[in-house]
Amino acid sequence: MEGRLQGDPGPPGRPPVRLRLVAAAIVVSGLLGSAAVGAIEVLPRVEDGIARDSGLTSAERRHAAGDRLGLDPAPFDAFDAQLRPRERYAVDVPPGAKGPFITRGAVVRAYSAFFFLPAIQVQRADRVFRYRFR
Repeated sequence: MEGRLQGDPGPPGRPPVRLRLVAAAIVVSGLLGSAAVGAIEVLPRVEDGIARDSGLTSAERRHAAGDRLGLDPAPFDAFDAQLRPRERYAVDVPPGAKGPFITRGAVVRAYSAFFFLPAIQVQRADRVFRYRFR
């Protein structure tokens, strides 16, 4: 018996590599199964609950974050109507006032990356979203 002293009745110190691989495979498959159940069963119920219980219309829910940030929704809606999924676009916005951490322009760039999904925001593109502060 390799790795053990003669007369040592105890088990070897480490489990075999195969046992570790099997345990890792079981854990990973459990995590993947949990994610699948969450995506298929739970997420639609949460979305339905939000739509039913929020008291907001679909448009109000879509613009809730922008309203909270004080952004005008009209330019976002107009540009969104022209975008296709996975189309690349750039954002042209002045820096604006500096907040505690970032400028208003950086807020608009970050919000537009979320709002225009599944379109893709890049530094330079043929399609340009222009936003000016009120």
